[in-house]
Amino acid sequence: MRNRGGDKYMRRARIIGVGSYHPKNLITNEELSKRIGEPISINFEKKVGILQRYITGPDESTADLAYEAAKRALEMANVSPKDIDLIILATDTPEYITPPTSAIVQGRLGAINAGFFDINASCAGFAGSLAVASKMIMADDSLNKVLVIGAYNMSKFVDYNTPGLSAIFADGGGAVVLTSTEEDAGFLASKFIGDGTQYDFLGIYDGGAKNPFRKGNPKDQLLTSLKPLPPDRNLKMWPPLVKEVVEKAGYKVKDIDHIFFTQINKSVILEVMDTLGLDRSKTTTIMEKYGYTGSACLPMALDDAVKNNRIKKGDLIVFVGSGVGFSMAASAFIY
Repeated sequence: MRNRGGDKYMRRARIIGVGSYHPKNLITNEELSKRIGEPISINFEKKVGILQRYITGPDESTADLAYEAAKRALEMANVSPKDIDLIILATDTPEYITPPTSAIVQGRLGAINAGFFDINASCAGFAGSLAVASKMIMADDSLNKVLVIGAYNMSKFVDYNTPGLSAIFADGGGAVVLTSTEEDAGFLASKFIGDGTQYDFLGIYDGGAKNPFRKGNPKDQLLTSLKPLPPDRNLKMWPPLVKEVVEKAGYKVKDIDHIFFTQINKSVILEVMDTLGLDRSKTTTIMEKYGYTGSACLPMALDDAVKNNRIKKGDLIVFVGSGVGFSMAASAFIY
């Protein structure tokens, strides 16, 4: 049996259900090229890997994506919403500034026994939320079933009639159900890193207390790039982050059976796999089908891998999320 970390805890937090959802409105690169008046380059498709994306219509938003993904995860887990003790929703595109989007999801699901809260760690939110939820289960014997959701509705903040960000961002939802267990499986370790001095690189800077929404040009309230993101940040920071989290759990990088990265750039993911010395078959990419779905992309990739039998019970799996702010999080599990 593998040497695993965290053995001081009797209770574990194990993934027993996973689900995902994307809206119906499909925009291919060809269609987007016509809308913005210039072609999506072959180099973009080859390097970034995005060939199409799904976006919400005017009557669908973040809570809808989260709700649909949550329903699917609960169905796979064969768990009633009434059995959920806590809902944690990771998003940086919330339904409202307040109340939390998780409140809407709890009400729609009928999860009447569940507390709830949102986490905003940009696109690192889901990997971080998995760790938070797992540690809460391990430390609190009143929490036995926790629903963790990642939802992303960035299309509401991107102008899809202009070049640039419109080629990257998309919408979606993903969710997992965690259960308490005393089996030798489940959550192992996590690691969080960040640099808050980079908060002003890319974001939505209107609508909060600093710059409340104003009447005027709606484009002032869109996703805005103020400074170029370091192109090699993930290449440099993902490998040592992965190494640290698996060693913290009592493993080596070579022991990883499958690893999920933020789905922002396919070529970067494959280069990181090579740097880690892992076969490229041990990762899953979904940007080809769904575009970049931010805080939802990790559970959506997990759902894709589960449906395609790419991971199995007992596998060591790792989630690595990174986003603006900048924030990074990694979580390791025995599936």
